[in-house]
Amino acid sequence: MNRLPSTDLATAAHAALVTNSPMAAWDDQLRNAVSRQLDEHHYREMRFLIIFGSLLAVLSLVVDYIVAFDNFANIALLRLGTALPPNLIALFLPRRLVSLKKVLMAVSITAFAFSLAYASLFVPSPTDALLAMGVVTLLGLALPVLPFHRWELAAFVTLYLAAVGGFIWANQADIIYTAAFIPIMLLTTGGAAILANRVHWMKRRNVLLTLEADSRAASLGQSNALLTELSMEDPLTGLANRRRAEATFTEHYATPTASGFARTALVMLDLDHFKGFNDQWGHQSGDTCLRAVAEVMRHCASRHGGIAARYGGEEFMMLLRVDDKAQAQAIAEELRVAIERIEIDHEASGSTASCTASIGIAVHDRQDGATLSTMLTQADRALYRAKEEGRNRVRIH
Repeated sequence: MNRLPSTDLATAAHAALVTNSPMAAWDDQLRNAVSRQLDEHHYREMRFLIIFGSLLAVLSLVVDYIVAFDNFANIALLRLGTALPPNLIALFLPRRLVSLKKVLMAVSITAFAFSLAYASLFVPSPTDALLAMGVVTLLGLALPVLPFHRWELAAFVTLYLAAVGGFIWANQADIIYTAAFIPIMLLTTGGAAILANRVHWMKRRNVLLTLEADSRAASLGQSNALLTELSMEDPLTGLANRRRAEATFTEHYATPTASGFARTALVMLDLDHFKGFNDQWGHQSGDTCLRAVAEVMRHCASRHGGIAARYGGEEFMMLLRVDDKAQAQAIAEELRVAIERIEIDHEASGSTASCTASIGIAVHDRQDGATLSTMLTQADRALYRAKEEGRNRVRIH
């Protein structure tokens, strides 16, 4: 049989719904996912059905007491001794033994039906025929609601008819040969089988719809998360962009630490004469330079527990906690020296390009909350002084 092509779960589920194809035609991922969902659904249904079936077996003894009083003890002993134990065992089996639960449920229902057939031996006509019909009715009620797969239902019906039908045939053959029994049995069993197949189809369809919806929702969530991540990242350097830097400041740096000692430092960096660098070495080398500077800043921020960001163009910034202005200036000086040491090979000329940076620092050393706009203004002023005084240097506000 040709299988549906293996694609993502949502697409595969949708294709199975549209084509109404059998499970054998599905790819392994979809088939396994649906089987797991159906088994989970079956497990949840079993507890209710086991308890309901056990109560029904007990309550049905009232009928036996009324119609077969003289043999009630034997009938009750047979029903309670054969129908209840499998159910009680199944009720307390762990989830991993769900297949054994189904076997025990099938045995319990068959034992219940067998006790009905046995009771029919001790009552006069037409009550005996009614009890025998109860066997057929029980099968008709069980088939649509049993949480079994199709092949499990087929195995159960075979067991049921062989055991109970064989007993009735051997002991109550006159009931079977009545004009109504066989047509009613065929109609009930056939109708129940069709209804069971329809219920199974609806369960499978609901699982497919759920899988499709959940898969699409998960995919949409991943896409949204990726878009959010991309919207917070500079595509050229991989650093945080201005938007993420501002959000990080608000979330982590705007208020003093619990200890009250660590201060917020904002380091603003601007590459010196970067337009001239691009003109001399080309924009490709300019991009290489920006990525190299970004790597230096990423390493520096990681060492000191901060965050580095590309603020725009050739401007970068770094947020971190420091004990005092001296520590902030030392970190910025370390950064400046590392940038000064960057060497960029220029293949066209066989030369090596380098760059420098001017750095301005703002440190919020009060206990009240810092504002990004204020600190940016202060860092910009310090950066402007660094450029005015000859560039490639660090100044602090």
